[in-house]
Amino acid sequence: MTRDSQLNTSTNNKPIIALDCDGVLLDYQKQYAQIYEKTFGKQLTVVSPKSYLAETTYGVKLNDEEEVQFKEKWNTHGWRTMPMEDGSLEACHLLHEAGYELVCVTAMSDRFIEHRLENFRLHGYPIDRIISTGGSGRHNHHNNPKREIIEELHPVVFVDDLRRNFKDIQGVHTKFVFIDRDIHDDPNRNDQIYYDVKYPSLLHFVEDFLKTEQHGKNIIWPERPSSLLPSISS
Repeated sequence: MTRDSQLNTSTNNKPIIALDCDGVLLDYQKQYAQIYEKTFGKQLTVVSPKSYLAETTYGVKLNDEEEVQFKEKWNTHGWRTMPMEDGSLEACHLLHEAGYELVCVTAMSDRFIEHRLENFRLHGYPIDRIISTGGSGRHNHHNNPKREIIEELHPVVFVDDLRRNFKDIQGVHTKFVFIDRDIHDDPNRNDQIYYDVKYPSLLHFVEDFLKTEQHGKNIIWPERPSSLLPSISS
């Protein structure tokens, strides 16, 4: 499926909320440990709980042969069976029931989209639409691989746990919600990248968001510094 077809599969006019997956909906770190055990028959112990990379979280360093073995197992099982982030399923159902279309925007290869969709269905997420970056820019922390997707999608809200995925987005009225997991070695931790609000989890944001919506109010979004304002297309 091409990116254009991913972007144009919506069949309704509901307002869109775009959601990152790993670290927002599903728990990549826990899955890493499960796939490691499935591959090598050994359980991992967390040694650095606030690390960006799963390898650092568990103090793992694979040699070339082990990398191949792990990748083969991951490509078969990793994207299909990932556990949920706490509260994310409830958050998605609350948004769905409130009338929003949920679209997953994820930095992964197109060939694993069906695996990710299978994973969502396994848990019961009300998400039928996944747009991938095709794996582009996944390891380049200076570029935003999701910029063009968000600019074309025009969601009312975009939720992500990586600051760099808000970088340089132009021409949208989208509100940027940062899920702050307090990662001490986040490669963009000290970069001047704007987001509107931050929360410790998707559920914390959704509870606030819907509470204010139900009372005819809005979350008090801060005014964006003029130097960081995107240009809004008419």
